[in-house]
Amino acid sequence: MLRRKIDRETGPLGAAEETSQLYRVLARANQIAGTTELDELLREMLDLIITVCGANTGTMYLFDKETNELVFSVVRSGEADSSLIGQRISADRGVVGETIRSKLAIVVEDLANDPRWYGPVGEGDEQLKNAITFPLLLRGEPIGAVQVFNYTHTPLQLMQFLGNRMTSEFEKASLLKKSEEHSQRLQVLIGLIAQISTTLDRDQILSLIIEKARGLLNAEASSLFLLDEENEQLVLHLTRDVNKTSLPPLRIPADIGIIGHVVKTGEVVRVKDVSKDPRHYKGIDEISGVTTESLLAVPLKIPNVVLGRERGTAEGHLIGGVESINKIDGYFDENDSQLLSTLAEQAATVLHIAQLYTDADELFLNTIKALVAAIDAKDPYTEGHSQRVSDFSVAVAEQLNLSPEVRHRIRIGALLHDIGKIGISDSILTKPDHLSTEEYDEVKKHPAIGAQIIKEVRLLQDELPALSQHHERMDGNGYPNGIKGDQISSIARIVAVADVFDAVTSDRPYRDAMDINTALQILREEAGDHLDSQYVDAFIDAFKKGKIMPQKQKPG
Repeated sequence: MLRRKIDRETGPLGAAEETSQLYRVLARANQIAGTTELDELLREMLDLIITVCGANTGTMYLFDKETNELVFSVVRSGEADSSLIGQRISADRGVVGETIRSKLAIVVEDLANDPRWYGPVGEGDEQLKNAITFPLLLRGEPIGAVQVFNYTHTPLQLMQFLGNRMTSEFEKASLLKKSEEHSQRLQVLIGLIAQISTTLDRDQILSLIIEKARGLLNAEASSLFLLDEENEQLVLHLTRDVNKTSLPPLRIPADIGIIGHVVKTGEVVRVKDVSKDPRHYKGIDEISGVTTESLLAVPLKIPNVVLGRERGTAEGHLIGGVESINKIDGYFDENDSQLLSTLAEQAATVLHIAQLYTDADELFLNTIKALVAAIDAKDPYTEGHSQRVSDFSVAVAEQLNLSPEVRHRIRIGALLHDIGKIGISDSILTKPDHLSTEEYDEVKKHPAIGAQIIKEVRLLQDELPALSQHHERMDGNGYPNGIKGDQISSIARIVAVADVFDAVTSDRPYRDAMDINTALQILREEAGDHLDSQYVDAFIDAFKKGKIMPQKQKPG
């Protein structure tokens, strides 16, 4: 039957030649079917169809049923090959559109005089004169179409056979490609979630979410909004486009835009054309310079644990949303929605943990500050001393580029360094004159007393040396234990420099505060025997950069 059809459509052939031609075509189709790379399979199958009908160029379209659009997927026409790939045309018009609607092959012998054709025609070898268009059907429904131009014969049955073979292999290769892409994206997502989970730094978490969301979804830009419930506003904390540019801080009413709808309802919203969605807020486009065309928005939702009698009851709590804008290679699909939702869910949980950690850390730090302020207040001449020593010590740590974790320990240790004075008599601490030898010996007990108080606090073991060793000396003539050099913890050596500087630049009952130049000179003179030289140098460098402000220079 197939041989007879070829004979009718192409003219009489010898039986042997006809059979040989058919076998060559089928053999080539079988060879192409073994290709697992989707784009290569489509290109080679289209080339075979072009050859079978004696055409000189052709196009394969895929049909996007959701948008009723035809997408240029393979183009075999010389220089125009790459420029048309990915472009879309409406399936409501044209010869290809009619083929999709009718599910039938269409032969146009004269394109110039066919009212359905709206492409270029004319004279010359490179112009399009005639066309054969037939649908690619999968289980009876169109998934695309093939169109060839400037044919010399019309073996429609063979072309449709090859088209059906293309469709079958396309489905297999497409499923394989989607499976591989999905697997790769899941691996990226798992790695990203693991990366997010390694930090409790809120800004770093936000930056990771927004940058990776754009790359994961192959979007032109992504942005993240957090809900300010008190002011009923959405705050754009970060945005990132393909050029890695960021927007200035932006606040909008919480009920504005598609993102406002998402944060209010907790729904996932996917929009192919925001110009047709009345919820779209154009103000962000004007600020960002990125024109939103398609959009995917998902909520950021965290568990909310209700304490008290209902302790442990968990409720969903919306804290913001993530948007990805303008998918580069088409439109956002359900797979994109699932990926971004999973990322947002994990990111929101980590953000929640980070916030809990920040709140707990702030409570911890405020409690320590309150305790230290109470101790400093025992002596009006040393009020604010511990806070200043802490600030000076952190400035030295920053000058030395110490890690945030080490700076945090130095901050806390320096705040607590004099906590042992809680065990010293008020009459000694507030004495408006020089202390006697016995009184001074009593004061010298405060490092040991402070260490005794804090040693049972498990979370403060790294800070303990700041309390017990800040009066030790590099030459071993300090107290309470007479240790020297590297036996003294680095945190204690840093606090010692800050402690001496604040002491000589603050008023005392028996003397006025010294001027800055004198104080710095004292540090230089004490370097080596009393103080660690490297920390003295770092202190002076930090002071020169304006990072250290003595009591007498502070406003108020």
